[in-house]
Amino acid sequence: MSIEIAFIPDRLNEEPIIYIGMTQNELKMSALVSVFFWVPLSVIIGLLVGYVSYGIAVGILMAFGTMWQIGRKLRVLKRGKPKGYHATAIAAWLESHHLKSKTMLRDSRIWDIRRHKIP
Repeated sequence: MSIEIAFIPDRLNEEPIIYIGMTQNELKMSALVSVFFWVPLSVIIGLLVGYVSYGIAVGILMAFGTMWQIGRKLRVLKRGKPKGYHATAIAAWLESHHLKSKTMLRDSRIWDIRRHKIP
């Protein structure tokens, strides 16, 4: 006797959401970016003030706060959109601000099947 599955969810093969609307890969990227930005900056400020260990602690706290903010923004960006939309939207934003090389086709043209005479 074979059992047939009547319902297979659409999101079966997608990554699960683990923290504030972010998947594991998104969480790793946001953690790396925020830690590599905040910890050195706060250590430098801690060296100037004289409290390096407080600088490390403040940097880690700021990194967690940044990850929380990134998660909130991604959750709003992903809401009601197809899978992978946010990655394309972020890449388009980076290209439009000249932070990434142009790889996307973003021009709108009209195609015609007829031949036009040039005067």
